[in-house]
Amino acid sequence: MNDGHLLTGQFQTLFFYLSLMSNIIPKKTWNFDLDTADTELPDRSAFFFPSTNGQPKIYLCGHSLGLQPRKASIYLNEVVDQWKNLAVDGHFAGESPWINYLEELHQQMAGLVNAEKDEVVIMNSLTVNIHLLLSGFYKPNGKRCKILLDFPAFPSDIYAIRSHLEVRGFSEEDMLFWEPNADTGFFENEDLEHLLLKYQDEIDLIFISGVHYLNGQYLDIESIAKLSRKFSITLGLDLAHAVGNVELFLHDWEIDFACWCTYKYLNGGPGSLGAVFIHDKHHDHHQHFLGWWGNSIDNRFEMKPDFTPSIGASSWQLSNPPVISLPPLRAALDIFSVYGMSKIRAKSKLISSFLYQELLSIKESYFTLITPEDVDRRGAMICLRFAQDGRAAFQYLSDHRVVVDYRQPDTIRVAANPLYNNFEDVYRFVKVLEEALHQ
Repeated sequence: MNDGHLLTGQFQTLFFYLSLMSNIIPKKTWNFDLDTADTELPDRSAFFFPSTNGQPKIYLCGHSLGLQPRKASIYLNEVVDQWKNLAVDGHFAGESPWINYLEELHQQMAGLVNAEKDEVVIMNSLTVNIHLLLSGFYKPNGKRCKILLDFPAFPSDIYAIRSHLEVRGFSEEDMLFWEPNADTGFFENEDLEHLLLKYQDEIDLIFISGVHYLNGQYLDIESIAKLSRKFSITLGLDLAHAVGNVELFLHDWEIDFACWCTYKYLNGGPGSLGAVFIHDKHHDHHQHFLGWWGNSIDNRFEMKPDFTPSIGASSWQLSNPPVISLPPLRAALDIFSVYGMSKIRAKSKLISSFLYQELLSIKESYFTLITPEDVDRRGAMICLRFAQDGRAAFQYLSDHRVVVDYRQPDTIRVAANPLYNNFEDVYRFVKVLEEALHQ
């Protein structure tokens, strides 16, 4: 790729974006395709878009379920054909023997979050992984038994935390919550530090989001990690809304552990396997539950009763992976590996800024933007809290082929995924929303 062309394209996109924002190009005569300069990113034709009666929908819901990569079915057919033609021999024969199917995916996933390869493993679903990680990292000792979460935490996080407190003889009172600041409306590290100072002798574990699911804020993870080390408190992250959305440096930030799903920004398909990060400083530490696939490949099939752990995070595996569910994730990770999060995030900042400013121009008294305006403090998702009739606005959008989502009691969430959404998607969405507000 010609670096000069890439740079020119980025400046061209930025110029026209800024022109729109300053009304050099009036919105009513908007006709320039801001996406023509984005040649360094994949064409949206790499994904399938849903449609109604042959008309494609405006899909801005990748924060909930990512679109299907076109290569997913190709890779899936390869696995199905291997099963058909080789049966059990497919574990060790064929172009992609199943015994090694995860190896390349682990390398790609580790690169996506800037981790060492042995620090990442793809396995289970998100909540199952939360339970496994808590079994190993939550170590209450005397009055040091509390777990600190962001508020509101995602329900499955609450369920898992509550379970581990109860089985250890504790209660919901041992959950502490870091709440958005009353003045700014966002999570502020100063408030977190105040909590840690107050409860430093009682908190055993911090378990918080990377990007919050309900307001879209990208938390200052690096600074939070420094705080956790200052107070000698283990830090775990739920990165369901962060991986594939924002840049992460899990190894260098010295995060103790993290987990995420792969069906949102990673486009791995509904219910696709989750992933886990465990920093290499903890690789001599294991959870309380051992499984066959966590045993070293060197003697896994010798069927010995003694457990020989695999290297790193892979030792936390329980069962052999469901290979038929992995091809869509492989197709998606191929795209991330080609383009890299730096370029993807750069476009995400541009397109989300366009979305944010367009929403500001029409919000009036209808809704409040509860996502930070500072592009470095948010990911792709922007959240609109409605004063009233949010459900009616959501229904109008749905009726006009716009796919976003609604969270009770009053919030519409919208995300422009830079892998497949463009500026025109954003512009068309805002126009339909404007119609909905004036019904």
